[in-house]
Amino acid sequence: MVAYRTLQQYAIAISIISVVYNGLEGGVSIGFGADSKSRALIFFGIQSGIEVISALLVVWRFRKIAKPGEERQTVLDPQDLRFEKWGTFGIGFLLIVLALGTVASSIAVLALHQEPDESNASIIISASALVCMILIWLPKRYLAAALDSSTMKGEAICSLSCIQLTCVLFVGSLIFRVWKGGWWLDGATSMVLSVLFGWEGYKMLRWAGNKEFTGGCCEHCRIESSAKGEGLKDLESGGDANGVMEKCDCCSDDEKEKENEDAVGPPNGDISITSETATGIALPEKVTGKCCDGCCSDQMEANEEYPKRSDKEEDKEQSDSNITKADPTKEKEVQNSAAGDEGESGSNCSCCD
Repeated sequence: MVAYRTLQQYAIAISIISVVYNGLEGGVSIGFGADSKSRALIFFGIQSGIEVISALLVVWRFRKIAKPGEERQTVLDPQDLRFEKWGTFGIGFLLIVLALGTVASSIAVLALHQEPDESNASIIISASALVCMILIWLPKRYLAAALDSSTMKGEAICSLSCIQLTCVLFVGSLIFRVWKGGWWLDGATSMVLSVLFGWEGYKMLRWAGNKEFTGGCCEHCRIESSAKGEGLKDLESGGDANGVMEKCDCCSDDEKEKENEDAVGPPNGDISITSETATGIALPEKVTGKCCDGCCSDQMEANEEYPKRSDKEEDKEQSDSNITKADPTKEKEVQNSAAGDEGESGSNCSCCD
């Protein structure tokens, strides 16, 4: 398991890389867009600026590095909680701005019948940006869940939003090269994406303003209000008491699967018993309704200590008893006959001999 301090350092490192890359990408895009009078490239540079601000918020959030061996508390201290809240609020606001800017750009494209930029510069910039941004986004997605940070998750969503817009720019330029009638596709697609950006931004703002805000990666992972008071103390010590941390799909499912296996118990319906009972008598490892795990052909029933004898067997026993009383010399012969009957009824394994 990676230490919390190391995860914080990774978050700062990937955010600094994001700031440097998006700063260069934005400057180049705006420069080429101004020369070629391409509004798409200019807007692409603006969205890179939004990503720079979002990454800087993550650096600000995790500027206080944990000490060696120190882990994230179940309940953040007031200072860290305040940093997390403002970081979440800031990135949520940036997503709203990105959504509004995307809507405005899409309306302009559709209303003015603007054709996508099919220049080589536009295609090269968008293609290279796609590869680099995906490589930067993947660690952010992992760190958001590992750190259980709503700020880091917001930064991952912001990066994904920019990737989607870049993909629209790239694909739209390629389609327009082979089909001039598809000039409207990138504008319409960007309009749909803007709704998604705005919804994600709204959810982050709502989570940051929630009275039960805990700094977790999302609202679904919040600690229930019943965890307040003594329940919080139990949570910090690892207990569950009155407070339970609810996990959503963004968290790991490994622990859930392990808990389910423990609850179901051993497979095949066998009851495993590894400890002695309260009476101190050691029980067999498996209770299967058999006298043993061997190959006895005449097994006892699950809850019966001895099999029930038939009327025929009782009559034969009574007859043998009368014979031995009348002639004691035939007692040995009767015993041998009974032993032969047992041998015919079935063979016993070594544990029953």
